[in-house]
Amino acid sequence: MTAVSETAGRTPTDLPWYRAITWVHWRVLIAGWAVWSLDAIDFLALTFVLTDISKAFDVSLGTTSLLLLATYGVRWIGGLLFGSISDRIGRKLPLLICLAWFTVCAVLTGVATNFTWIVICRLLLGFGMAPGFSLGATLVAETWPAKYRALAIGIHDTGWAIGGLGAALIYGFIYPWTGWRGVFFVGVIPAIIVAVFIAFWVPESPIWHRQEKPASIRDEPAAMLFRRHLRVVAYLTLLMLCLFFANWPMLGLFPTYLKSLQFPTGTIATLTFTVAAGQLVGFVFSGMIAEALGRRGGLAAMMSGGVLGILIMIAVIHNLFLAEVFAFIGGGLLIGASGIWGTVLSEHLPTEVRASGVGFLYNVGSIAGGFVPFAVLSIVSGLGIDFGVAMGGTTITAVVLAIVVLYFARETKGVSLTDIR
Repeated sequence: MTAVSETAGRTPTDLPWYRAITWVHWRVLIAGWAVWSLDAIDFLALTFVLTDISKAFDVSLGTTSLLLLATYGVRWIGGLLFGSISDRIGRKLPLLICLAWFTVCAVLTGVATNFTWIVICRLLLGFGMAPGFSLGATLVAETWPAKYRALAIGIHDTGWAIGGLGAALIYGFIYPWTGWRGVFFVGVIPAIIVAVFIAFWVPESPIWHRQEKPASIRDEPAAMLFRRHLRVVAYLTLLMLCLFFANWPMLGLFPTYLKSLQFPTGTIATLTFTVAAGQLVGFVFSGMIAEALGRRGGLAAMMSGGVLGILIMIAVIHNLFLAEVFAFIGGGLLIGASGIWGTVLSEHLPTEVRASGVGFLYNVGSIAGGFVPFAVLSIVSGLGIDFGVAMGGTTITAVVLAIVVLYFARETKGVSLTDIR
């Protein structure tokens, strides 16, 4: 704890960022990043095998897509509960519990014997995976110097892209040998390694250590979040709903869309891998863009460019080379823009409720993401609209709404986390 207290928040101004950051900072970032990566693998594996589960249990594809909504529909509960616990007992232990929880639930999904079992497993997984992003992002935000906060959270968010790359590789190389069940077992050994690393080598948040702890139920972080900060919570809830709605036509349905075009497994894995690779680059640069253009300007610019890339990709999808190019651009800008989300949330909430707020807001927004696949598939089947048109139209509508809502956000570039009230 002493080492963190001495280094967090104090960075020589005459050094490049990569030399100014200490090994303590890197350990925290690696921990949050690794949990988020494994979280993404365990969740995104499902998007590759929706059609397999549909056939295995004789359930319609539209109904099977509701598994995504089931997972996301309960995440806000887990995010709020884990966040409140984290604001009371620290960031580290809840992060470990989260890692163990979603790993076990993924394994249980892989051994399911009926569709009801899978529904229950995905509900439980949604509850436990909820703080995978928020606890890691909060720990990183509270440990890294303010000057490099957006950069660090952007790097932290590359975990989702790495998860996407991992899921695509698992689908391309493991799925042909094991079928859909095998994809849910891959994360077990990495999760054990990450858990040991966090337990023995990752320090607690120095800002949390200095924060006065709740003295009564009335001062419980989850209660204070709504009692003292209701207007901020309401606005950020609307913003996160729009942002998730913009991302999830691609994140939730891209493999299913490619399957509808009768593309072979290798092509599906390659295109999905390219989108994830774009995300990886986008997440890394999102922090730099947020520092250069501000939080609002950076988000708006990346989303605008990203939706254009997605629309062009859909238009040229049968030209594999061009599809790869614009899949990379669309994934990098549209989905990569979510690397700024954690910074926006962290910089709007005080330390006493930060984990509770980020956990609740990020995961209540994910409800919109979980609903998107069902909505798009319903449009395709109910109205007879082309799959690509429905996916692209939903994306551009959601992006426009998100940018309109974003216009009313408070710019928080350069804010000190300890000064937020």
